[in-house]
Amino acid sequence: MARRHVFRTWDDYFIPGTSVLRNKFTGPGTPCGETDPVRLRSLEEFHARSRLIELAARPIEGCFDYAHMKAIHRYVFQDVYEWAGQERVGPATFMVKTGQDVVHFDVGDPRAPKVPYQYYPAGPELGRAAEEQYRRLADQDLLRGLDHDAFAVALAEVWGELNVIHSFREGNTRSQFVFFSQLAAQAGWRLEPARFVPGTRGREEFVAARFYSQATGSNDRLAQVLAREIVPAASLGRHERQDMTPERLRAQIEERASRLYRPEDDGESRQHRGRRR
Repeated sequence: MARRHVFRTWDDYFIPGTSVLRNKFTGPGTPCGETDPVRLRSLEEFHARSRLIELAARPIEGCFDYAHMKAIHRYVFQDVYEWAGQERVGPATFMVKTGQDVVHFDVGDPRAPKVPYQYYPAGPELGRAAEEQYRRLADQDLLRGLDHDAFAVALAEVWGELNVIHSFREGNTRSQFVFFSQLAAQAGWRLEPARFVPGTRGREEFVAARFYSQATGSNDRLAQVLAREIVPAASLGRHERQDMTPERLRAQIEERASRLYRPEDDGESRQHRGRRR
């Protein structure tokens, strides 16, 4: 049985001497996993997509708490990373991703410069902040009984905060989409996935709205983006439900998962010493 690596610091995530994450695709001469970043990205996408397809058909049951989110992340990335489902252990300073300035420029404006957006440093504060958001969900009865606009606002508040907390080293967005899609369903709503497909305007607006939340502390913009893609769960027509055979359902799940759940497209994570924006 292969010896498990212990992750204690940010540097422990990487194959020594590289910027490639340690992974499970080991072999002769590659004891720490696949060393080609392009190949690793392809392998990660393939295996994570397969697990996401499984989850779309058979969701992980839970209480919509931190343990539930960790279980989703663990399931999605179990084939790729040893630390799947584990809270990140680094960096000890703020984690940074770069993205377009979405505060002073419109989404997609080629004149917008790249600016840093900061996330929680690893450590007790991160765990406490995450637990607080899940308690917040529980205190609000998991957002049940809200009308459309109120649900979108409440969802954005929690999603925006959990995004800046960024509990995992990689795979936060994909896990969040699974978690919040399940949350919406039990509250009587459905997140429409088509507008969030990478490469679309909707995806750009979603990523920009999250960056805007980080820069300003306001989740209003994220609420507006989500509100456009939230529909009543009962909006699936009776005729469509009757025609949904198991084969057709699986084909639909596979098509949606292959388009929507892609590796993070909102910048590379790195350490940063400085104050949070």
